[in-house]
Formats: sequence, C-alpha cells, structure tokens
Amino acid sequence: MADSGFHFLSAEYPPANGGVSDYTRLLARALAQQHGTVHVWAPRVSGPEVPDEGVVVHRVADFGPRCLEEISERLPEATGPRRLFLQYVPTAFGFRGMNVPLIRWLLRRPEPLWIQFHEVALGWKLWRKPHLHVVNAVEVWMAAALARRADRIFISIEGWRPRLGREGERAIWLPIPSNVPTDVPASVVSATRRELGGGPWVGHFGTYSPGITRDLRPALRMVAGGAPQASLLLVGRGATAFATSLGLGTRVRAEEDLSPEAVATRLAACDLLMQPFPDGISTRRTSAMAGLALGVPIVTSDGHLTDSVWRTSGAVSLAPVGRAEELGRLCLQLLQDPARREELGRRGKALYAERFSLERTRAVLQSTNNA
Repeated sequence: MADSGFHFLSAEYPPANGGVSDYTRLLARALAQQHGTVHVWAPRVSGPEVPDEGVVVHRVADFGPRCLEEISERLPEATGPRRLFLQYVPTAFGFRGMNVPLIRWLLRRPEPLWIQFHEVALGWKLWRKPHLHVVNAVEVWMAAALARRADRIFISIEGWRPRLGREGERAIWLPIPSNVPTDVPASVVSATRRELGGGPWVGHFGTYSPGITRDLRPALRMVAGGAPQASLLLVGRGATAFATSLGLGTRVRAEEDLSPEAVATRLAACDLLMQPFPDGISTRRTSAMAGLALGVPIVTSDGHLTDSVWRTSGAVSLAPVGRAEELGRLCLQLLQDPARREELGRRGKALYAERFSLERTRAVLQSTNNA
C-alpha cells in the first residue's frame, strides 16, 4: 500500500477511551482507504493495539520536548511527502493545558500542517481561580499561533470560529460523526425491544458527568412521574451509579461496558433519547450524533455553543440549558405523540446523512486535499 503522507498527532488513540480517540481512528481508517498508509503518533497506553489495515500507530511517552525530538528523528523514516494533522485539545497534551513546547515544535516543522480544533481554549470566566485565567491566556496564544501557522483549519463546532479571530474565517466546519454503528437491522431492533419488554423506553447515552446530570436527573424523574408506563434505559460508563441515584427502582435499566454494536442496538430500541448538555447540543457531541444517525428522536439542550443548524433544521426538540422542567415537558409531549416522534427521527437521520456522517467527512477532506 502506498504511503498517503498523513501523520496524525493525537493525545489519545485506541485502546485509550475518549471521543478524540474514536474520531482519530475513524478518520485515519477513512483516509487510509482513500489515499494509502496513514501514520498516527499517540501516547503509549495499556492494553492491546487495535489494528486497522493501512494505519500505522507510533507510540511515544508523551508530547514533551524529549519525545518531540524523538518524533523528529523518526519522521524521516516515512517515504514521500508528509502532512501533519493535529487533533487539538489543549488540555489533552499535558503541561496543564499549556504545552508551549509542542506549539513551538509545530511552528518550526517544514511539513504542511492541518489542524482540527476539538477545543480552542479554556475560556475566560470572571469567577474562576486566578491561575485558570493564566491558563486561558496561554491557550489563547497557543491557538492563535497554530491557526496562523496552519495550512488548513478544521473546527468541530461553529462556536470555535470567532474564538480563532481573523483566522477563523478560513476554518472549515467538520462535525464529529457518530462513533458507534449507524445502522441496526430492523429484526435486531425488534428482538431487543422484546428483550427489554414494556415500554415506551426513554434512553440516555453518555458518561453521566455532573454538568449533564444536573438537568438529566430532575428531567427523568419528571418523566417517570408524568408517564407511569414509561421505563428508562441508561447506557454508558457511570450508568449504574446514576440509576441508583434516581431512586426509581426497577423502572430504570442501566447498562455499562457495552460494545459499540451493543450500544447502537440499545439506542435504536429506544422510543426517544434525552441528551442534555451544559453548553447546549453541538456537532462535537457524539452521544447525540449516535441517536441522530439511528433515527431516534432526541430531546436536548439549546446553549451558548449550540450550532445554528440545530435551531433551524427541526431535527431535534430543544429546551434552554438549565431548564430541566422544559426537558421533561418536551419528553412527555413526545411520548404522547408517536407521529411527532417519527417525524423528528426521520428529520434527524436525514440531517445526519447530509451534514454529519463519516461519508461527508471523507468528501470534505478529499476536496480539501485536492484544493
């Protein structure tokens, strides 16, 4: 297989868990299929490597100065022209989010540089501790320096564009696709619903962080009180502990440590999903993308990072961030309106295929590569 010249730099890669880890693998596999061998540089982790045809993973200790020298020495082993593709999350690269050596190294490298901004900077908030103001200032400088240096800039959500200043005008919006299968046979969905029994089922998929459970917990309790026939299905790490905290007994089913295929099957069997986010739904939220791709209606949050497409497409049902009672109310309305649920699911699935799918990501990267 010919060498594509793509070299990903990512702070996480399977078997490491994480959204950027899954995304980098999806992208590396897609580019390998189109262009030839892709290289990934990522930190060492415990567990067996996940082999993919055409993807060569180079493990380093970290992205500190010594390892950057090691990467510089090993890069010439690759044949042909090279392109560095940085999967950027400032806090993920160590140095407490201020890995200035990495930025300086990238500024000196001769290769073309592509950057995907999964996040730009911590963000300035008055009530934060003073040292976090310093962290934000350094991260803003890092992002600006990278954006000026980059030959191509990609952003996972529209909200990152203004944070990159003038350079944000040339950024290409590249949403994060679902990291679980996007198609489940109807026969498998039917069998799963028989296994679950009862219903309708209101589901949630995520990791149950405090920012999300703040609204999720009261909203689910409201649904349980307003729809006695409904059951709750919680999927993802932390689901068991969160289910216990709800105090709803056997009306809640929690499932953790599922394979991506099993996650997709469980989500597809739900009648609707409740997916609140503390900053609003955006196109970096893979847990929402999973339900959208499967055609499951979604009730979610509208916040300061919510992309405009969510407000104009009619593909999800939106409640303002922090309004748990509105989340619950919308969910109860949908449980009583099968036709509306079907319409939401259809719109969501169509929007995903048109704007967010891996196939669209491939097309964008192909056109960018040819430009």
